[in-house]
Amino acid sequence: MKKIFLILISIICINSGSAQKYTDTYLKDANNVAINWLKNINSKQYKIAYNLLAKDTKSNYVEEEWITFLNNLMIEFGNIKERTIKTSSFQSSVEGLEDGFYVTIEYASNYLNTINHEEYLLLKQNDKAKWEIVSFNYKFTKLDGSK
Repeated sequence: MKKIFLILISIICINSGSAQKYTDTYLKDANNVAINWLKNINSKQYKIAYNLLAKDTKSNYVEEEWITFLNNLMIEFGNIKERTIKTSSFQSSVEGLEDGFYVTIEYASNYLNTINHEEYLLLKQNDKAKWEIVSFNYKFTKLDGSK
């Protein structure tokens, strides 16, 4: 009985370590996609960024309108000075969305025309195991103190 118990504990520990390894890989891979997506936005490569949106997200926007909106938004923000990750997390479900592999990343961002700027990305792994942008949200204060 003692041997069975030790074997069971060993199997649980191995599976836990394996799950953590995959979670770390998911976070790393999703973060790389997110950083590249944000670089595309900040370098005015809006069409490339649009193409990295999840299929469901794209269906909510006309490409030209999305590009115009993002261009105006980046003009309002000004040039990016710095961006650092505050938090990132992996989850298999997100309220209001189908189950899958999701990564949420929160950034502290420093743009020329804003202060207290935070950016939030939600990514989902598609059926081809590629990470796509589901949503991009932000909050900031303008330099004049208005929101």
